[in-house]
Amino acid sequence: METRGFAKVIIDLPAQEIDRPFEYAIPADISQQVGIGSMVLVNFGRAPQVGYVVGVSSEPTVDSPKPILDVLDDSFFDKEMIELGSWIADYYLSTLGRALKLALPAGRGRYLSQHVLLNPDSDSEEALETLPPKAKLEKQVLSCIHKKEGKMTLPELKKMFGKDALVALRMLEKRGLVLRKYRISEPRTKTKKEEYVRLALPFDKTRTLADELLKGAPKQRKILDILKNRPEMPLRRLLSLADASRASLESLVDKSLVSAYFRETYRDPDFHYPEEFPEDLTLTDEQIRAVREIKKALRENVFKVFLLQGVTGSGKTEIYIQAIEELLGFGKTAIVLVPEIALTPQTAGRFRHKFGEKVAVLHSGLGAGERFDQWLRIKRGQCRVVVGARSALFAPVTNLGLIVVDEEHETTYKQNKNPRYSATSVALKRAEISQCSVILGSATPALESRYKAEDGEYMRLLLKKRICDRELPAIEIVDMREELQQGNRSIFSVTLQNEMQKCLEADNKFILFLNRRGYSSFLLCRDCGFVPKCERCAVSLTYHQDNAILRCHHCGYSAQAPRACPSCAGLHLRHFGVGTQKVESEISKLFPGLLIIRMDADTTTGKDSHRKKLMEFRREKKSVLLGTQMIAKGLDFPEVTLVGVINADTALNLPDFRAAERTFQVLMQVSGRAGRGEQPGKVVVQTYLPDNYAIRSLLAGDYEHFYKQEIPLREELNYPPFCQLINIVVSGKDDEKTESTANRIAELISGADQSSITSLLGPAPAPLARIKDRHRWHIVLKVAEIDQAGNYLRENFRKLGLDGLKEEVAVTIDIDPVWML
Repeated sequence: METRGFAKVIIDLPAQEIDRPFEYAIPADISQQVGIGSMVLVNFGRAPQVGYVVGVSSEPTVDSPKPILDVLDDSFFDKEMIELGSWIADYYLSTLGRALKLALPAGRGRYLSQHVLLNPDSDSEEALETLPPKAKLEKQVLSCIHKKEGKMTLPELKKMFGKDALVALRMLEKRGLVLRKYRISEPRTKTKKEEYVRLALPFDKTRTLADELLKGAPKQRKILDILKNRPEMPLRRLLSLADASRASLESLVDKSLVSAYFRETYRDPDFHYPEEFPEDLTLTDEQIRAVREIKKALRENVFKVFLLQGVTGSGKTEIYIQAIEELLGFGKTAIVLVPEIALTPQTAGRFRHKFGEKVAVLHSGLGAGERFDQWLRIKRGQCRVVVGARSALFAPVTNLGLIVVDEEHETTYKQNKNPRYSATSVALKRAEISQCSVILGSATPALESRYKAEDGEYMRLLLKKRICDRELPAIEIVDMREELQQGNRSIFSVTLQNEMQKCLEADNKFILFLNRRGYSSFLLCRDCGFVPKCERCAVSLTYHQDNAILRCHHCGYSAQAPRACPSCAGLHLRHFGVGTQKVESEISKLFPGLLIIRMDADTTTGKDSHRKKLMEFRREKKSVLLGTQMIAKGLDFPEVTLVGVINADTALNLPDFRAAERTFQVLMQVSGRAGRGEQPGKVVVQTYLPDNYAIRSLLAGDYEHFYKQEIPLREELNYPPFCQLINIVVSGKDDEKTESTANRIAELISGADQSSITSLLGPAPAPLARIKDRHRWHIVLKVAEIDQAGNYLRENFRKLGLDGLKEEVAVTIDIDPVWML
């Protein structure tokens, strides 16, 4: 076999033992198709596997490398993406194969399936008669394959005959009666093709022929008239405009007057968002200074990180736009990350208004085909600005000039499956590789980011004032304990009820925020104290009133809500706690006829549901937006003059060292939705803990007030930013085996000579001690050097004594965790 070069291939198998490139020869007949980033089929071990080419050379480094069997798809990533993937795999203790798959477009992962075929060189029908009596199972398997037209998949045979099917297949292979082949699955999404129509001849010649051929055929004449001034047109649109049938068109094709053909086209997501964006904005002095510093870095083509810390409504998005406009002028590209899909419609609308078709949008709310087409347009260089959620960070842009991470403090930037990367950290690394700038924008930066700015690692740009000198909303804290003492048992304080009434009377809108979905947090029997709990998780079930269902928000388990107590048969079941469904019910009683638009995980499951609900809220004059954290940030509705926080304490007492920080951030963010127009805003915050420093800092309306109280506590307890964390979670169905494994891991780590590990906490049951029928224990490591500690864990992972327990006990290592539950 003639070869032309050699390829370094990463095998797409999630195993640390083979997490390195393997060398394969490139056959001459496919050499033009093989390049860095190509997806290929190679022999590995006993079976073919999918792999990714990460390097190409002219000379081999091993003896007699095997040849690449086939090229499965085009190049998906370049050298920079391979370097980024390698860093992700090393830092987050994953594999390069998993990391590279982050860059694959939607629906283009390819999978191998094993097929069993009748051997065409043997007479399998005769074999059915001549197989010995002992070969009963072999006869059954062979007969079954015959009935399925000579081919079946291995999973199909296993389902019918169990594991014994493998023994029967081996015997049939030895007899030469069947063959086993590997086949590649088709891509779930393909390039879209649409049928188009055009004139077959110049119009003057067509008209002459038409006069002769189309007497008494007005529909056909109308088709030709429509095509007169158009070089081509989609068939469906043409027939619609002409009010004609397919038969009329086919008649024109038969007469050689028009030709029909297929051409590649794009699925067009609906990005429409009904907002009028100002054409010319006068920047504030603070914005001008920020833009000047950012543009200077963009022109220098250097890696530089800006922390753009600006109060809500201070015009951070306009700074992003000004910076992107600058870099587009010299041929570069930009990525803009937003933390929630709910933010994407408004953000995308703002950028598309400015940059038009140069903007692509990537997020999971799009259909797989739409996402693939957006990816394809980026790959082809047709879109130079990418706006989206976490996955947009891996868009195939070239000549990258800027990455923006809006609301950089948000936990949604952390992926909760392998590789467990932080999009903020990966954005910094990609920018470093590309030697470009990063803007981390937030009104309430993560303490780690604010500390790095103070330490000089980031350049801090401050926006202390809202645009047009608009005032920040007035904030009023309501002590709900006093409301109870005064006999008010409603979920709404008297203050909030009065403010909502005033808001509606002034024809304004308001937002209600509660970071808890469902109707009530749990049911309780007042006779015996029984609380329905999830059968698979160590949590109580949340009551959903719309379908009288009890649901677990961790595993999805649901059950019909009982009418009587399952424990004592008592009828005194009471709802405790408040969720968005109950708020919706109560607000409809207070203000009959008011349109309530609820946005939470229960109401935004449908495609494009976020955009449709936000459009409805903007369109309807008398409406209230009610929701969880997805409405707390980024939204800009000038007519909103009131924000009500139903319960500020939902996350304050969680066993997580970031509980106060998260509470302060979300309250500051949601407060910033009020008063963004000409009229001043008001925020009413209901709490049972009015003296907590996170709540008091909110009243001061000052991030620095909170930072100065929180940072000494972090330093005293040696929590980030004064160290980095590694959370090792051990989970299994058997609690004893899970605990035993956790203890062995802790013993191994504590016995190591590792100066980078400054503290080991645990093992102990995780705060959420059981999820999806698996017991959970965790070990928390405080480390000074994350790379050194990570390398130690990777190198010693096989020493953890997990042989024979892999299916029963799972070990997850989370670098820089954002949740400790």
